[in-house]
Amino acid sequence: MFGIDFYPSPLPVIEKMLAVVPIAGKTILEPSAGSGNIVDYLNTAGAKKVLACEIDSRLRKILSGKCDIIGHDFLEVTALDVSHIDIIVMNPPFSKQEEHIMHAWDIAPAGCQIVSLCNNSMLDNRYSRSRTDIGKLVKDFGRSENFGDCFTQAERKTGVEVGCVWLHKPGSAENEFDGYFDLYDYEQDAVNQSGIVRYDFVQDIVSRYVEAVSMFDEVDASNKRINTTIKGVVE
Repeated sequence: MFGIDFYPSPLPVIEKMLAVVPIAGKTILEPSAGSGNIVDYLNTAGAKKVLACEIDSRLRKILSGKCDIIGHDFLEVTALDVSHIDIIVMNPPFSKQEEHIMHAWDIAPAGCQIVSLCNNSMLDNRYSRSRTDIGKLVKDFGRSENFGDCFTQAERKTGVEVGCVWLHKPGSAENEFDGYFDLYDYEQDAVNQSGIVRYDFVQDIVSRYVEAVSMFDEVDASNKRINTTIKGVVE
């Protein structure tokens, strides 16, 4: 057993999550990759590159060769680490689902799509600040759906009603460094003993620049929304 939160995503659930999400040619992060069911699907669907985090060392060994592991704990991943990704797809540990969804939103670059499973009760019962914040994100930037008890026939079964959240972070994902990270060969790079790709100075500089551009886009988009909201009220 790999822990109380280890519930591998069944193929029908993954297909439903990603039915209208363009995968081919995209750089995608799976923040809680587990044994790799979602990673396998993304590779088969033609993802350009799949990045992943996985906190369990035994599961990281299973993931070896399927994707590029960029960290252990997703909650420690920064915006600089993922400034070049297009999509985040995840089945987070339900015990920390709110933290994972909010962290994904916080670090995702402008234009990034976020698709996440969750306990559907999180969407129905907003008794905490984080649940209220996620509800507002869903209302303003996406949608959600109740998948029901879709894990009753899974590899590890549960009768919990599972929901799915789709979010799109505003702003443009385009920048003059598009394609740079495709030239960076992670597999040929040296790795440390934990199996994580080593720090690269040039990559870090480019990441910082891309993130700065993304932040500018977000500020610009916010200013436009504010101007639209107060138009006619403040002249």
